Amino acid sequence: MKASNPDSKPRSLSFKTVAVIVVLAIFVSVAATLLVVRVWFFPTSIKPVDLNQQEEMVLNAKLDVLKAQDIPDENSIYEPSSGAYAERPQDRILYFTQRELNAMIARNPDLARKVSVHLSDRLISANMIVTLPDDFPVFGGRTVRISSGLHVDYQQGRPVITVEGVSIMGVPVPGAWLGGIKGRDLTAFYAEDEGFWSVFAQGVKDLNVEDGRLRVELAE
Repeated sequence: MKASNPDSKPRSLSFKTVAVIVVLAIFVSVAATLLVVRVWFFPTSIKPVDLNQQEEMVLNAKLDVLKAQDIPDENSIYEPSSGAYAERPQDRILYFTQRELNAMIARNPDLARKVSVHLSDRLISANMIVTLPDDFPVFGGRTVRISSGLHVDYQQGRPVITVEGVSIMGVPVPGAWLGGIKGRDLTAFYAEDEGFWSVFAQGVKDLNVEDGRLRVELAE
């Protein structure tokens, strides 16, 4: 067996090899920086969700349950239903998947390609592309990508909707800039206003958010 030479040294890289590695590292760094700048500082749009035919049929069936009957015009022939009115408990329970919610958002001209949501355990996350008011600190007047989170739960007979936070281009916004709503339960905070959050809380019997799905049970 040939003995190893204790005086031997590891072979060093040549100048040409080191130069190539440095150039590649610089190229990757520049490319990554340009990508970040392109995505965050010049946001374009959010890709909408396209449902397949089966998913579209399921969503339309759910929306048909919620949709009010169209009011006929004076020239149309309207035949009212002759069935007796009835309420079934199961009709008050609504399920929507994450894909269905994003598909509904994509149908709205004002929200299409500007908003998307993600559902996880007791958390609704939203990504939005918006133009901030001119008087907003630092980012005023700019079109930016915003992400936010709402903690959603149902406790002691009422829904609990808490603002987890808001980030602009990946930077968390201080709570003071959000008007003090960060970490606050909106349904409790606005309970006495008789506005949206108060009416919403009164109309919900149960509320649950899990991975990829939202379940809402409406009150009687």
